[in-house]
Amino acid sequence: MVSVFLFGGAGKQKSASALREILRRNFEMAFVAERQILSRSENPDFVVVEMEHLAQIAVPRAVVLCLEPFDMPEQACLPPDAVGLLSSDNLPAAEFIRRCQIRAMTLGMSSKDTLTLSSITQDRAVLCLQRGISDLSGNILDPVEIPLSLSRRYDAFSILCAAAVLMLSGQIDILKQILF
Repeated sequence: MVSVFLFGGAGKQKSASALREILRRNFEMAFVAERQILSRSENPDFVVVEMEHLAQIAVPRAVVLCLEPFDMPEQACLPPDAVGLLSSDNLPAAEFIRRCQIRAMTLGMSSKDTLTLSSITQDRAVLCLQRGISDLSGNILDPVEIPLSLSRRYDAFSILCAAAVLMLSGQIDILKQILF
């Protein structure tokens, strides 16, 4: 099980809802928010947690998705094996990840981003991992381009968020087979 924690994004839930939709469509998923807990399985593949005032995360294999606008949690404590996902121009999130001393993976449409899209149309996209990374289990993922099938129009950042979570969870081979 991989836990995905969403920070930031006040009033802008497009990437968060797209991530939940893609995971729910293809995997067993549980969703935990301030006022609700939803799960159809006792053993979900992913747990997505969206809480505004989360102070400590003490679970293994955690992914922290920093959405914009990002307000840095003052007292947040993250496990050392966590990975932070962020847009390369999200400077407050970059500072937060640096302060927490966890690995970062940048997502965006720039050549400096770790994960980007080399092309995108209404029903297809080509995902591009521009640098080698290690997943949450320590497996090395080499740079690669992966074609994706889209079921509907998503913005680039939403696609990148979902793809990064799947890559980090060791599901890189399944990216070619699932429908976004």
